[in-house]
Amino acid sequence: MEYLPLVLEGIEHKVKKVIFKNQELESLNKKITDKLKNLESEILAQQAKISELEETIIKLKVSKVLTGQDTMQARQQVNELLREIDKCYSLLNR
Repeated sequence: MEYLPLVLEGIEHKVKKVIFKNQELESLNKKITDKLKNLESEILAQQAKISELEETIIKLKVSKVLTGQDTMQARQQVNELLREIDKCYSLLNR
């Protein structure tokens, strides 16, 4: 019975340590969650930019081919674009 205050004090100390560690981990979790949300929104913005740039590249290739002297290359490019449009159309109809 004389050790009871020491045992209680030890338990109290351990509980305080666990509470403090829990608070630290919750704070760290919130920081990581916020960073994840920021990175996800940045990824979406970058993907939109990539799509826009890919469309610009296609337009530039088409305009370059159509303004060039090689009509055979222009036909191939138009056929390639038509195949790509057909693929997109078939994906939309699924």
